[in-house]
Parts: sequence; structure tokens; C-alpha cells
Amino acid sequence: MIKKEITIAGKQVTLAYCYATEMAYKELSNEDIIAIVKEIAESFTKKDKDPDAKKCINLIAASIISYYESEKQESPIEVTDLMYSVSPTDMVLALTTILTMRAEFYGIPLGEPEDKPAKGGKKKKN
Repeated sequence: MIKKEITIAGKQVTLAYCYATEMAYKELSNEDIIAIVKEIAESFTKKDKDPDAKKCINLIAASIISYYESEKQESPIEVTDLMYSVSPTDMVLALTTILTMRAEFYGIPLGEPEDKPAKGGKKKKN
């Protein structure tokens, strides 16, 4: 389980990513988590369409649920807090954090690979 603490809707919460996160998202949204991951990633790169707000809230809720259930603790935030009190900045922070944790969980390198010169070749000049 990968964990990160953030402030969302004015409350400190711990987000987690593990298989329980994926299962909770599937239960909340009735779709595999990869669908929303792709939708969010595309919206971050294309910037012409926001991802579905309900799915994003379900993803954040799934991440919160997976952590607090594993610790047998009550969550400091409710789904209604996510629906009514999350700012766009909080939403982006939470989604970015979850996607980063997912990449770490699966060992996916972040960012674009850098071009490397061919053996015996020279680096390109700009």
C-alpha cells in the first residue's frame, strides 16, 4: 500500500493506493479503475475536457476508504464533503496524488522518457 497525506476540503486525510482502492472504485463506479485513470490523464494533457466529476469523487473516496478501512479507523471526511466542499485545486491535488501513487504501486516511470543518443553517436543540438 502506498500512502500520502493531503489536505482536502480543509481536512487532513490520508490517501492510499493498493488493490483495495481498485476494488472500492469498481464498487462505487461499476467500472475498472483504468477507465478513470485514462480519462484523468487525457484531461491533464489535452486540457479541453474535464474528467467526469462523479467518477473523480468516487476515485478519491475509494482511495480514502482503502486507507481508513485498512487502519480500522473512521475517515475524517465524508463523501458529501467531497461533493460540496472540494475546491478545484483540492480536486487536482487529490487526483494527481492518486495517479502518482498508482504509478509508484505498479512501478510505472513518471514523465516522458528522455531521448538518448545512439551508441557512438552524438547528442542532438538544438
